[in-house]
Amino acid sequence: MSIVTNCMIVNLQLGVWTGHRLDKAATKRVTDEANAEEDAARVNKHLVPKEALKKISNAQGQVRLHFYDRTLPWKDNGDRVLTRVMFERFIEEHGQLKEKFNEAVLDFLKNEYPVVVQKAEFRMGELFKKDDYPSPRELRTRFYVNLDIDGISEAKDFRVKIDADERKRVQAEIESAMERRIVEAQKHVWERLATTMGHFTERMKTKDAKFKAATIENLAELAEILPGLNVVGDPELDALAKQISKLVSGCDAKSIRENDEQRKAIGKEAASIMSDIGGFMKALGVQA
Repeated sequence: MSIVTNCMIVNLQLGVWTGHRLDKAATKRVTDEANAEEDAARVNKHLVPKEALKKISNAQGQVRLHFYDRTLPWKDNGDRVLTRVMFERFIEEHGQLKEKFNEAVLDFLKNEYPVVVQKAEFRMGELFKKDDYPSPRELRTRFYVNLDIDGISEAKDFRVKIDADERKRVQAEIESAMERRIVEAQKHVWERLATTMGHFTERMKTKDAKFKAATIENLAELAEILPGLNVVGDPELDALAKQISKLVSGCDAKSIRENDEQRKAIGKEAASIMSDIGGFMKALGVQA
């Protein structure tokens, strides 16, 4: 499986107005009164109550969580790798979450913000400054969700006109860096699988009256998206995804809580799968 033809690079940019602002005058008063140096304290004003931005904050968190859940690490600059298999589903889900984010922003600007501004002078007291509060039109630009999508470049795509020997050296470094990133991305998938499967297996070892359906659902969801995270098309990973899907398809939280025999049977199968995962990870040189 060629990562160049079957994967792409995605980068998420999220912008949110936090409603915080440094008050230099208030900071100076505090440090002067305390006989402290100028950098000893900072007075940051909370221009709006935290609750007013809660819906936006939650929507932003869902966009970010989804992005990291459906992609794999690539570069330290925020670039992530997204497979062609996952692309259609990812874009659809991302679009829905982005729409919810925008709806939360518009609701805030239309309903919450005018009330906040109206009450600001009373709420902020001597810290109030009218200029701290942008107009709704200006504020709208502070909230955004952008997604950059780009292809993955190969070493041969580097065609800068430099000395031939130097160009070969750079191309070799590009190839080496890509190999490291591919290894790290696939390592991330295996570690995530081991963590989620390991948690499920541990929960099957003892009777738990508080066992929740979320433990099953989390594993089922991972098994479902696992082929879309398989950047190198590892057949062992795909086979494990099918095994896990089959295992959890017959799981019911209530039955697991109440039926010891069923729990033990599921636990035995889960332990076998976990053993296979450990074996594959050891062969790949990945710490289980």
